[in-house]
Amino acid sequence: MSVDYLSALNSKGSGLNITQIVDSLVQAETAPQKDLLQNKIDKRTTAISALATLSSELGNLKTNISGFAGTSKYTATSTSSGNTISVSDTSLATAFTSDVQVTTLATSQTLEFSGYTSPTQELATGSISIDFGTWNENATSFTRDTSVSAVTATIADTNKTLAGIASSLNALSGVSASIVKKAENSYSLLVRSETGADNALRLTVTPTSAGSTITALDTTSDNNNHQTVAASNATLTVDGISIARESNSIADLFEGYTLDLTTTTSSTFRVSGALDTTTAYNQMQSFIDSLNSSRTKLNELTKTGSATTEAGPLNNDPVAAAVVKRLRSLTNGALTGFGTSSLYLSNLGVRTNLDGTLTLTKSSFENALATDATTFDAIFNSTATSDSDFLSVTKSASADITPGTYAWTFNSSSSVATLGGTTLTTSTNSDGNTVYAPTSGDLLGVSVTPSQNVATANIFIGKSLIDTLSDYIDETIKSAGDLSNRKTQITTEVTDLNLDSAKLDERMEEIRTRYTKQFSAMEALVTSMNNTGEFLTNMMDAFNKDS
Repeated sequence: MSVDYLSALNSKGSGLNITQIVDSLVQAETAPQKDLLQNKIDKRTTAISALATLSSELGNLKTNISGFAGTSKYTATSTSSGNTISVSDTSLATAFTSDVQVTTLATSQTLEFSGYTSPTQELATGSISIDFGTWNENATSFTRDTSVSAVTATIADTNKTLAGIASSLNALSGVSASIVKKAENSYSLLVRSETGADNALRLTVTPTSAGSTITALDTTSDNNNHQTVAASNATLTVDGISIARESNSIADLFEGYTLDLTTTTSSTFRVSGALDTTTAYNQMQSFIDSLNSSRTKLNELTKTGSATTEAGPLNNDPVAAAVVKRLRSLTNGALTGFGTSSLYLSNLGVRTNLDGTLTLTKSSFENALATDATTFDAIFNSTATSDSDFLSVTKSASADITPGTYAWTFNSSSSVATLGGTTLTTSTNSDGNTVYAPTSGDLLGVSVTPSQNVATANIFIGKSLIDTLSDYIDETIKSAGDLSNRKTQITTEVTDLNLDSAKLDERMEEIRTRYTKQFSAMEALVTSMNNTGEFLTNMMDAFNKDS
């Protein structure tokens, strides 16, 4: 109980605790408003924290599901421990079996320039031009590959040391260079090409001044004196057919697979790709589990309260509700661009529960996978394909193209091709094939390479469910996304409510001052009356005494 010292000192007053009475009156008049404001502030502060939790959970979901990108329904195996095979394009991979023998591995040409005492030893200035092509068996005659442009390193005072030259050469496309210490005060510059017989190097040095030490790096006339390893192709037999490739990583032998060679073999080994239903199911179930885990947490944040349960901190929040609804529509919605028909998760035996979580039935999944595995690929892998076997389609990873079906046309008389109504321009790739691609518009990033003329066909641009979900999450949680904007909005509301609370505090003080003045005036009146009464009493007592 508060002590009213003014009333206590004024013994001739009313005797009432004025301070307590004023506090009670002020409290009765403002407490409901104060409580309402504080309740709003608390709810919004909690919502801000919950929005951060929601954003974090969406980020976790993206991280979790991104790990499933590239999942294949096929398992690739090799009976050779040193030569392995893997699925590289899930849209092209099919079941197969082949017998392979590796005769030689692809090698890079290696050139050694020796006789240097230190990496910092200075040579001289000039330029080193490098041509690409093939040296003959004796490494004395060079045939330049005219389809590949030469590259040049400029050697100036700032980079004329052995280390500086190595760095400049290493920066050139198709070339690598390094320094090796052979013994004390004995160093060599090693220059290597890419693997493959046609990728060998010829170094032509143009010195700034005659007699320059940099000319020791010229191989136009003494390549055989510097070549320690000749550039060569990998040679192998596949089912009895002789094959040669520039690289030890071979992606064009078995469609959708990459064969990596690390050792030669004295006999054949078997490579194969097979439908792996068990692994595919386990991957699908893990993907569903990730979706369900996040969905359960989102449900907790947005759940409606009842007589027995407390509402979630984002209950009735329109943005949070929209996010939950959108995620559900994406997982239940159609996946387009994987053929003429739309695909759905339900095609694989996935069912949606009342709370939005998903259930995968193993038997239904296995039956669906055996019948048509296209939906499985659409979940995990974005693709760019055609219904013509003679059209090879690629899409830039950075291109954001609306999934769907686009018409391809080619007029053989004018050699004009269109895609989705857009006229395409032509270029030539490294294999000498004609490539058609738009230079602008919505299909920028798509290119088509025909192996023969195709008058009409369909091009399918498919965006996987994983990429669809990931893109939506990125858009939602980015700094200018829906969740960030909603957080800013609520933060502004909290600021306004705090201002209202401060104004209410000011009003409370005004009310307190007013009541205090009123009760003080009353107290003064009571005191005056009591003084008058005491005077009259004393006067009457004196009068009676005199009588």
